[in-house]
Amino acid sequence: MSQDDLARVDRALLRLRRMCDAPAGIPHEGALVEGSTLLVCLAVEEALDEGVPEVGVVEVAAALGVTHSTASRLVGRAAGVGMVERATSPTDPRRAALTPTPAGRRLVAASRAFRTGRLAVLLAGWPEDDVAALADLMTRFAAAATAPPP
Repeated sequence: MSQDDLARVDRALLRLRRMCDAPAGIPHEGALVEGSTLLVCLAVEEALDEGVPEVGVVEVAAALGVTHSTASRLVGRAAGVGMVERATSPTDPRRAALTPTPAGRRLVAASRAFRTGRLAVLLAGWPEDDVAALADLMTRFAAAATAPPP
């Protein structure tokens, strides 16, 4: 791989940074929801979708790349506004098992629809094969970027 190609990727990622930053507040169903609450809901829903049998604060912390205490506060906020529910884990009474509420699922769905709608506009006119190739390469890149270090 050439230094020029690496520099091009670096510049592109820096230009895209603002597109990926979570906003401080997200208008949703007549209220302003904290961006961190959306991130908690996404982490819980994605873990459950991936087959994680029980999602707790530990899994949210890992997904968000934050400390356990930070994840605990964020989960508390998300639960406080009714976006996730905490229940005592049936396998470990010291753990909380998290599930998205219907409102949390609607928040995730609305945010996903917004993001994919924006991508559809940005990629309009691209050949279908190019969009598929971009999806494959971005998925591979994201997996490498989030994998534990060797």
